[in-house]
Amino acid sequence: MLREKLGWLIAKQPVEESCRLSTDRRTGAASHLKAPSLKRIEPVLEAEVITWLGRESEGRDGETFKVELLDQNDRTETGYVKLTSDPRKVIAELAAAQVGRALDLRIPRPYMALLDTNKIPGDFDSKFARKGHMLCFASRQAGQLSYSLERALRQPTSEQSVAIEKSFDLDGTIAFDELIANADRNQGNIIYAPDSKQVWLIDHGRALTGEYWAAWGLDDPAIDVGNELAEKHRRDWDEARRRKVLATAQKLVTNCAALCLDDLDKEGHYAKIDSETDRRQIAAFLKDRIQHTVPLLCKRLQIAQLPLQQP
Repeated sequence: MLREKLGWLIAKQPVEESCRLSTDRRTGAASHLKAPSLKRIEPVLEAEVITWLGRESEGRDGETFKVELLDQNDRTETGYVKLTSDPRKVIAELAAAQVGRALDLRIPRPYMALLDTNKIPGDFDSKFARKGHMLCFASRQAGQLSYSLERALRQPTSEQSVAIEKSFDLDGTIAFDELIANADRNQGNIIYAPDSKQVWLIDHGRALTGEYWAAWGLDDPAIDVGNELAEKHRRDWDEARRRKVLATAQKLVTNCAALCLDDLDKEGHYAKIDSETDRRQIAAFLKDRIQHTVPLLCKRLQIAQLPLQQP
């Protein structure tokens, strides 16, 4: 079984009790949200890479391969696995996927994948080959055929343009990237699946303080890491359009405040990937980040006065 194979890496970590009444970390005041009303965050399943289908790309964050996955419930899934030497990028991918999916953003189902690098085909020319077992981030494929929004918009048909405009939540993506401190959003990591006519968000390995990897940065929830989509469109938007983005951000952080963020990584994956990372630190960072998301966007969109009340 897959769990038995993972067992040699680390013993199963103890799991805290489920989410209690949330508390403002700065004032100590209990939130008006009661635990039973909080939305649950779905668990991240374990999976094993059983078939290597092809090499997709190589970027600054590592290598990506198309694979067949076998999950802990003995179900097979076609998806993608990312190999990186930085365990924090794996953790950031998992955390961002859990939060984003709980907020109803279109993000492919994540997995913590176990793979044997000795089985990577030689013609894939991977720098990770023959390095033993690795724990990696994997995700379900967005569609039978999918490609980047950058490619889809080069010469789009009228049907594609309509589908992308209808499916892609630009304002929600901007707000989400600000919430998770994601400094690496571009049209290359937004995916269009023509079979379903849907747009998906991928590649969150530089979320949770973006480029500030040396310090990890989880002690500063007000950190400004940049927001490429917001900054790209800011100059073309009038104030009414900018306030529309802020209204979307306000709704998103209100929904995030209703999440039980203490449910992040209840399976104990982070400790298996990096023993120095405490899942409670990431949950605390995101809880505090809720209070800073709209003010950061106000500054970024050059709206001087905060027009919305924080949750």
